[in-house]
Amino acid sequence: MTSESFKKYFGNIENSIGQAYEIASEARLKGYDPEKKVSILLTKNMAERVVGLISVVAPQVMNAGIPERIFELEQKYGLQNWRVAFQLAEDVVNEKFCKFKDKKEAMEVALRFGLAYITNGVVSSPLEGFVKLELKKRNDGKEYYCLYFGGPIR
Repeated sequence: MTSESFKKYFGNIENSIGQAYEIASEARLKGYDPEKKVSILLTKNMAERVVGLISVVAPQVMNAGIPERIFELEQKYGLQNWRVAFQLAEDVVNEKFCKFKDKKEAMEVALRFGLAYITNGVVSSPLEGFVKLELKKRNDGKEYYCLYFGGPIR
């Protein structure tokens, strides 16, 4: 139960943010910046932050139903549970939300989603800490995934 003063307070914050986004959008449209739109997405919860973060490298994940799946998994396993990250990554790699150009890209985006969820979508680990994924061959000819990290990941 939220009091009227809290509702008014948060309503004012939302209105102010909306106005700031409008001003920033109008400024960007003038063409002085290389980008025509504001690149920082407005999100209301951690699930939306995770999707917004990963959409920088995989725009096809936007509006694909991923926040709803995160909420569903959190109901099952609890908030910030590692199983949510693993199941989300498995769903992404199996292309349950959107398609990828190949299995390698699907795996890379899935790993980024797992990292983004575990870190609450607030650190750069999913974008800058995890650099790339390569498919390599073992001595016996079988393939394996090789992950590259750009530094320590918290």
